[in-house]
Formats: sequence, C-alpha cells, structure tokens
Amino acid sequence: MKKIIRFFGLASCLFLIPFVGFSQLNTSATIDSLRKELKIAKDDITRVDVLSELCYILPKVDSLASFKTGFEALELSRKIKYKKGEAAALFSLGGAFMDYFDLDKADQYYDRGFPIINAIVQKDSSKANLKIWLRGYYGKAINYSYRSNPTKEIEWTDKVIPIAQKINDLDFLTNVHTNLGILKMNVGQNNDAYTSLKKSEQINNKLKAPKRIIFTNLTIAGLLHNMDSIIQMKPYLDAAKKYLDKDLNSIDWQLYYTNEAQYFSGLNQYEKAIASLDKAKVIILDKQLNQEYFLLMQRYASVCQKHGDYPAAIKYMTEFIKTATDKKIPLDRFKGYYKRSQYEAAQENYKNAYNDYVLAIDIYDSLETENHLKNIKELELKYDSAEKEKEILALTVKNEQKKSQTYLLLGLASVLGLLLFTGYYIYNQRLRKARKKEHLHESEINLLKQEQQNKIFSAMIEGQEKERKRLAIDLHDGLGGRLSGISLNLSKLDKDEPKEYPKQQLQKVMKDLGDALTELRAIARNMMPETLVKFGLEAALKDYCSSMTGNETKVMLQFYGNEKGMNINQQVTIYRVIQELINNAIKHANASEVLVQYIREGNKVDITVEDNGIGFNLETTEEFQNGMGISNLKTRVAYLKGCLDFHSEENEGTTVNINIIIDAA
Repeated sequence: MKKIIRFFGLASCLFLIPFVGFSQLNTSATIDSLRKELKIAKDDITRVDVLSELCYILPKVDSLASFKTGFEALELSRKIKYKKGEAAALFSLGGAFMDYFDLDKADQYYDRGFPIINAIVQKDSSKANLKIWLRGYYGKAINYSYRSNPTKEIEWTDKVIPIAQKINDLDFLTNVHTNLGILKMNVGQNNDAYTSLKKSEQINNKLKAPKRIIFTNLTIAGLLHNMDSIIQMKPYLDAAKKYLDKDLNSIDWQLYYTNEAQYFSGLNQYEKAIASLDKAKVIILDKQLNQEYFLLMQRYASVCQKHGDYPAAIKYMTEFIKTATDKKIPLDRFKGYYKRSQYEAAQENYKNAYNDYVLAIDIYDSLETENHLKNIKELELKYDSAEKEKEILALTVKNEQKKSQTYLLLGLASVLGLLLFTGYYIYNQRLRKARKKEHLHESEINLLKQEQQNKIFSAMIEGQEKERKRLAIDLHDGLGGRLSGISLNLSKLDKDEPKEYPKQQLQKVMKDLGDALTELRAIARNMMPETLVKFGLEAALKDYCSSMTGNETKVMLQFYGNEKGMNINQQVTIYRVIQELINNAIKHANASEVLVQYIREGNKVDITVEDNGIGFNLETTEEFQNGMGISNLKTRVAYLKGCLDFHSEENEGTTVNINIIIDAA
C-alpha cells in the first residue's frame, strides 16, 4: 500500500498544475505567416521547412491539419533525400502525437529522428541544425513529463540547456526555464521552481514577447497558489490580464481562468472559482485542447473537494476517468479511481469507495506487470547484443568446431536462464494475484462479519430496552396500582380508627407500603428513566448522580456539550454504561467519590468515570476478565462502535475512558 501511495503522490503532482509545452505560445499570426510562405515557396526544401514548422505549431489549434502538414513534409523530404527536413518533420510529428496524447507514437517518431539529426550535427553544428536537435531532444523530455517520469525529464532537459545557451537561443531558453519551473512545481521543489520561472521572466522582458509574459505570469501565479501565497497571486494575474485584454481570442485565456479559479478558491469564494473554470471549459472545448481538458476535470474536482462539495467532485472525477478510458491512458485511470475513492469515502459511500480502490489497485498491478515485461525485453535485447559481440570476437578463433560448441553452450545457458527467469516471474505474478484475491475475500468476509455483529448488538440492545420498558410499565401500572390501592384503604381505616385495630400497627404498615412504593418507583426509573425520555441524556444523568449521592458517597457530574444528533437508543445505551460504572464504583470499589465527565466536541464524545475506590489488578482479577458486568459494558460500547479503556491499580482507584464517534454509531 505504501508503494501505491508513493507512486500516486508523484503522479498526482500533475493533477492540479497545467503543464504546457512551449509550442503553445505560438500565435495565430505566425501560422498565417507560414501559410503565406508555403504558397510562395519556390523549391521543395523550402516547402519541407515550412511544412515542418507548421506541423510543430498547429497541434494546439488544429490537430488534423498538424498531422496532414507533418506527413506531407516527411514524404517530400524523403523523396528529395533532404535529411535535415526529414529529422525536423519526424520531431514535429512526435510533438503532434504527444499533444494528441499518443505517447508511444510520439516516442517512435522522436527515436527515428535522433540518429538522423545526430549524424547531421556531427558534420555541421550550425545554429540552424542545433535548433532542430534541441527541438527533438526537448520534445522527448516533455514526453517524459506526460508519462509522469520527472527523473527522465530532468535528465533530458539537462542535455538541452547547455546547447541552447551555446547558441544563445533566448526564445528556446525561456521555454526551457518555464517548463523546468513547472517540473519543479510538480515534484514539490517550489523554491527551485520560482528561481527557474524568474529566469524565464527576465528573458521574456528582454524579448518583449507578450505571449510569453502572459504565460510566465500565470505560471508564477499557480506556483504562489501551491506555496499558499494566495494574496501574492493577484499582481501576476493582473499583469497577465493586461496583455490578454489586447487579444480577446487568445488561447491563453483558458490558462488565465484556471489560475483565477485557484485564486478564488484560495479566498474561499467557491462560486466564483467554479464560474472561472466554466469559462476555461468553453475555450478548451472550442479549441479541442485534449490535455487541458484532462487537467480541467481534475481542477474542478479539486476545487469542489476543498469546499466540501463531494458529489460535484465525484461527478468531475467520473468524467476524468471516462476520458482517460476513451484515450486508453491507464495511469490517469489509476489516478482517477484512486481519487474518486477518497471522495466516496468522504461521503460515507464506503461500498463505492471500496470498489474504486480495488479498480485502482488492479490498474496499478497491470502497470507493474508492463514494467516487468519491459525489463524482460531489455534482458533479451542485452542478450542479443552480447551474442553479436561474441560473434565479432569469434572471427579471430581458428577452430570453428570449438567456436560453435562455445556459442551453443552459451546460447543454451542464456536461454535456460531466461526461461528460468520468465518462469519465476510468471509464478510470482500468479502468487501475487492469488494473495490479492485471498486478501479481498478476507476483507469481504470481515466486512460481512462486522455488519452481522452490529445487527446482533443492535437487536440485543433494543430488545433489552423494550423489555425493560415493558417491565417498568407493568410494575408501575400493575403492582404499583395495587399497592397504591392498599395504601388508600389502610389510610381510610386509619381515619376511621376502629377499636379492633391498633393504630400504631396500622401506621407501621402504611410506612412499609410507602417505602415499597418509593422502591417500586426507583426500580421503574432505573429500567426506563422517564427523565431521559422527556428531557434528554444530560437531565437523566444529573438525576441519577443526585440519587446516588448520600452521606457516604458523593457522585459528581461534569457535562460539556449536548446529545444533539443521538437517537434514543444511543442515549439510553450511554446512560446504561455510565449507570453500570457508577454502580461498580460504589458497590465493588467502595468509593466515596465518583467523578463523571461527559465531553462532546463536534461528533466526538469522550466519557470518563473516575473513582477513589480500592482499585484492582487488570491482569489478575478474575472478575474483570470473566465478569458479566464487564462483558455487558463491552457489548454496549461495541454497539456504539466506541473504544473502552480501563486504568486501575490496587488502592489507587479506577479510571474508565470511553471514546465514541456519533456518526459511526
């Protein structure tokens, strides 16, 4: 489980922070300019260069047009054997597939372009060639970010920064520092992120590029939100809006509104936050921004969660899961189910939370399986590579027979080792699945047992109280009525003063009957305290503690809070528990002072009953281990789904602590 949490903790950093590649910052004016260049292009090389650049810029505006121009550039470059154009086209298509979130395809196109551009740069490291090299290697870094692999992303980013500085490509450097700042945010390194973003801000001021200034200011605003510096977000939002107001059709409005939503959410202005996200959604759907739609659903859910609107959070997370399923992105499905399980649990929909959590674990296990299979594939590749190296070395061996035997033995040993490894892996996977099924089965059984036990406790307690109530009514209305009648008759005889009946004896009988009535009423009150039914738990406890206070015993009650939200069964059960503890303190512990504390804070109830009696040894006292009284106490507290704790020492008194959560009862 800890492994899952660590995995999700890293992956979920992207959950609330928009990650935007530098290609988004290109303007529609640039696209129009390139299309004009394409129309007047006089040769195929120029056409390839323009088509590749269009493919690189278009994904955020028109994905279909991006793919069309990219494949046209690739086909034409191969036709005229223009290697530089082929590399540029491959890298642009890689970016297009990445924006479309087909990360595997993106990797394929990047990897096909690297050998071509590396060969070109070895011969000619001009600025133009290095720019294409930067585009490919940095595109690969961004692809790692979409795969939630910050280690690889940093590794590939470190490769490009020195080259960008070497050719003084400020336009490229500002994008690298911006995205590196976002990466640092994603892994929680906020101070380093701020440093990178400020570097980007300085370069943008030199370039005087409004689009980049907008994006950097909005990114810094998002960082300040993560650092809980909500008030400091406003100047950056205002600075970005100053430029955005000059271009009402800018695609960056969606980023502004998502950051504005975080600002309002931080100020606890929930309605305004949702309204800002709604504005962003209109732009995202209109522009068909696939990745931003993912992030928007997560942002909706996050805002709703923060403000306690869990039904809305569940709705948005369900949409996120559906989109991830349609796009076949298992990592996002894992994040979605895991997060939704938390929202369901917060709503006390424990069955739904359990189901979502199981689905998340299944997806995580499948991801782990894919990693293992990749490791096996890497072993096979290493094995093939080793075999090739052996073949080269074997050319120097004169004895062909020995060489063949050596290869055969090595091959058999390697294949045998690989088979053993594969067999062990398959066995281990089956064992893991069997253990997981067993664990799930045990969890279900325990859940059913707990539910059954709760039903038994509930039925038992309710039955006891109904029986007590019935007995109380019978005693009061039946026997009590009879005794009262006898008392009235004897009183009448006493008034008549018959000579055959001694007055002194009649008075004694009347006194005995009066005592019997008093005792009868006490029994009825103990069985179903009338004060509790009419006035509540606090009044009933005060009445009982007062009745138990006498010349030799003092029972004190400290009642803080109320019984609001408790049903009558819960109140009666708490009353019985305290009643039993007070009786034990007086009857068995010979206590002269008993202190009862009832403290309620929110849904949490803490009860303490402390006496100065003789105490006892918890481990050796047989009555404590097996006594019916203690057993009944434990049963009643279990019915309330609470915790019961005894502290006692001989001649030092006894303290009993009970903790109850009202919602759980």
